[in-house]
Amino acid sequence: MTQRKDRITKEEALSFLLTHIVVERNIELKLDQLGLFNLTTLAQQAVDKMSETEGMIPHEVIEQLAADFLDDQ
Repeated sequence: MTQRKDRITKEEALSFLLTHIVVERNIELKLDQLGLFNLTTLAQQAVDKMSETEGMIPHEVIEQLAADFLDDQ
């Protein structure tokens, strides 16, 4: 069984996601249990998407997922 090496970890994706939303977009987030769960799920989606497709640029994937997430709120 070969071990898969992710290009970016879920923790790194979450860190970038939070930085993008709070610092770059200047949006205030309320980090209750549900909000944190949603953001960690979003970070995992980013990791999964990057692992499935070669050549994806991590920050572009995360920024697009963040935009979709913010549009839904």
